[in-house]
Amino acid sequence: MSTNRYAGKGKRFAGRVYRLRMIGLGIGFFCVASVFYQLHASLWLWALLVFHGFIWPHVAYRAALTWQIPYRGERCNLMIDSIFGGLWVVAMRFNLLPCVLILAMLSMDNIAAGGMRFFLRGVVAHFSGFAIGVLTLGLTFEPQSQMPTVIACVPFLVLYPLALGWSTYRMSQKLALHARESERLSRTDGLTGLWNRRHWEDLLAIEFERCRAGGASCCLLLLDLDHFKRVNDTEGHAAGDAALRSFAHFLQMTLRPGDIVGRYGGEEFAVILPGLKLADAQPMVELLLLDLRLRTGNPDRALRCTASAGLTCYRPGMTDFTAWMMETDRCLYAAKAKGRDCVFVSGEHGAYSLKPGAPASMTHADSHLSL
Repeated sequence: MSTNRYAGKGKRFAGRVYRLRMIGLGIGFFCVASVFYQLHASLWLWALLVFHGFIWPHVAYRAALTWQIPYRGERCNLMIDSIFGGLWVVAMRFNLLPCVLILAMLSMDNIAAGGMRFFLRGVVAHFSGFAIGVLTLGLTFEPQSQMPTVIACVPFLVLYPLALGWSTYRMSQKLALHARESERLSRTDGLTGLWNRRHWEDLLAIEFERCRAGGASCCLLLLDLDHFKRVNDTEGHAAGDAALRSFAHFLQMTLRPGDIVGRYGGEEFAVILPGLKLADAQPMVELLLLDLRLRTGNPDRALRCTASAGLTCYRPGMTDFTAWMMETDRCLYAAKAKGRDCVFVSGEHGAYSLKPGAPASMTHADSHLSL
């Protein structure tokens, strides 16, 4: 596995641990100091305790950032903390309350950073600290905790779990936000911001079932930009992308707020028109195409193309939403065959094409198109 791929990863993790380490070791200093005071500890132990409590957090953070992968550097720092924890247990002669408290908090950090496997590595580091302590200080067992030690441990017992809980809460909020954003991106088209085809079809299936169950009215509209390939070929793909974005924005601004707009693929767009009968949807689509025609052709505008449209209305005889979609798609291709820049409508009373601003002309006797 190449380390270059993960270079710089873990800076935020190191920052979170840095803040927790400053709080935990700063408060933990007083737990150990209360025992050292009673034991009349040597000067070098006091110096080491001051270093670990107030200097080491800053050294550890800077050291982690020098690693190519700061996350790994911070995990190494956590092992050093665990070694210190084992050393302090021996130095405090196994004074029960501060020893249990320190080992528990260090183990909590290790589990949060790497799960059970990292916790077990921390246990090994604790025993390494024990061994160093026994070799340098000898082994003395005095587990009784005096009242000054109990009082000194109370802030650590209260404040550090609160700090850890707050850090965990903030991280969970960020993860939840990231999850929501990922879900949104999985449902939307990256170029236009509209619903993508998969999610739009899910919404169409829901609307179809609603119409079939309750007899609600709904129309389905497919739109295809006319001669869009010409824009890509003559002006480049950047202009084509701008045209697609502009058309998506045009649809959002022109249609009703409750209409469900999606990019179906390429230069093809799809719209669910809930609550509309064909008699109401048809003039709305005609005006949309007419407005689009008036806006195209201006070099200063991003809208470059007119559009062809297929429009159908839900009918109880439709077997499923795919049949509805196929009928609308046939209408769209009929509109393109009629010369583009028009809407081809299929409903209960027949199928016909209509240019924006032109009167309707019947072209079929029934609503089943054979194109």
